[in-house]
Amino acid sequence: MGKVGKSIIGSGAEAIISKDSKIVTKDRIKKGYRHESIDSGLRKSRTNKEVKILKALETSGFVPRIMGVENNLIKMDFIDGIQLKKILDRDPKLAKLIGKNLAIMHDLNIIHGDLTTSNMILSGKGKNRKLFFIDFGLSFVNPRVEDKAVDIHVFKQALESKHYKIYNKAYSEFIKGYNPKNKKEVLERLNTVEQRGRYKEKT
Repeated sequence: MGKVGKSIIGSGAEAIISKDSKIVTKDRIKKGYRHESIDSGLRKSRTNKEVKILKALETSGFVPRIMGVENNLIKMDFIDGIQLKKILDRDPKLAKLIGKNLAIMHDLNIIHGDLTTSNMILSGKGKNRKLFFIDFGLSFVNPRVEDKAVDIHVFKQALESKHYKIYNKAYSEFIKGYNPKNKKEVLERLNTVEQRGRYKEKT
């Protein structure tokens, strides 16, 4: 048998994700509408930011390990599992793991920025199950309570959109797992964020 080459497993506006054996590669796409030097600088800086965040979370054990970095390209280990979006409806208690992961991130002042069940992979079985967060392309570091509240707001919107049948149960489980140092403050700000959103919808 011949050697199996890279296969594209995901693509978006910013990057192409490919897999080769046990290595996943994220390659940021060139943007023809930007000047080449500006485009190169942006892709490199965004890659460096993502790498820095992944390394900060490396000891947490719920993000891909970085295997190498080349300019605007990140090589990570492949996580063998299933996207949470495909199974959360059958087991909403898994949302508690989301809360646990996010609490660790927020205590480090890391904001995911795109917290949807498409960006989560469940690996392992039974008591050995572990939930991984992926795609930190929109992530950033900021201690503001507002940003942490918005992170949760984005997640709630994703639940309402993709998992509306189990929304209440899943969010309840999420809150059980979400226990950062300033939980009360973040949830109070979340209420403010949501009220502000409802006001904009009426006007």
